[in-house]
Amino acid sequence: MLNIHPLVSVIISAYNADKLISETLESLLNQTYGEIEIIVVNDGSTDNTLEVANKYIKKGVKVITQENKGQDAALNNGYRHSTGDYIKFMDSDDLINPEMIERQMNVLIDYNEYIAYGEWSRFYNDDTKTAHFKKLDNWRDMAPIDFLTTVDIGPMLQCGIMLVPRKIIEKSGLWDERLILFNDTEFYTRVLLNSKGVKFSEGARLYYRSGQSNSISVQTKKSFFESTFLATCLIGENLISFEDSVRVRRIISNIFLSQYYRLYPFYKDLIKSHEIKINYYGHGTLEPNGGLFFKIFNFFIGWKYTRILQVSIYKFVNIPSIKNKFNRFIS
Repeated sequence: MLNIHPLVSVIISAYNADKLISETLESLLNQTYGEIEIIVVNDGSTDNTLEVANKYIKKGVKVITQENKGQDAALNNGYRHSTGDYIKFMDSDDLINPEMIERQMNVLIDYNEYIAYGEWSRFYNDDTKTAHFKKLDNWRDMAPIDFLTTVDIGPMLQCGIMLVPRKIIEKSGLWDERLILFNDTEFYTRVLLNSKGVKFSEGARLYYRSGQSNSISVQTKKSFFESTFLATCLIGENLISFEDSVRVRRIISNIFLSQYYRLYPFYKDLIKSHEIKINYYGHGTLEPNGGLFFKIFNFFIGWKYTRILQVSIYKFVNIPSIKNKFNRFIS
């Protein structure tokens, strides 16, 4: 029989997060659900992250330090040190409202073969008042494949949104340590497909910090695109093995398309690899998109030449406002 107050383990990977991790930990320590184990894995930070995290040991936070091995390795390390029957992974700069874990446990207590999915919103300039929680079509109870195919490029699968029974993670496997980007989408696709579905927990809110100029999602190194490509290949294989249908192929193709538009015109070999996958899965519907600059030039010269122009501006014009606009386009 399920314990009426099972332990929830919250696992945080932290790398050079000394400016923001305190706020994240405070949001966890202020939870209305009492049975929480908080684990911070310091992934070889070169700033004061370890010193800041250590200050919370007296408040019951467990701190593990390791050589810099990447987010996935850190989360796997934290998981192996965890003891909770339910697991929430979190980034070191995001926040949750005080009721989040309690609300998610309330929907899972009788459904421990499901995953709890909460509300989420981005916030900017370190101001949570900029978050606007607008109800989305997939904010409801859904079967796994229905949930994963509702949105054109799949649902938001940022780690802090979800609470997962440990036994589902044991069944689906841990984080793939080859990945450095798109790793959360790959991981939670596997987890969802090994569950019975999603239980939506209304009022359980994640505040997703956005607009950071050093965010990994705005990088253009080849290794980042290679990680995204590998992750999408794995996602496609898992989805197709679960259900080979037009709706599934459309989602997979759209995910490849979304990365293809970001990738262009950087690396010809990866561009070709994406084109092969897009043609293989077929049924893609996603069109290239961007801000006002992109829309105007796309109308006259097409999206490929527009992307080349954007890259040229970003490379040669040292104007922060223009660089920020380009960052927002590729992020």
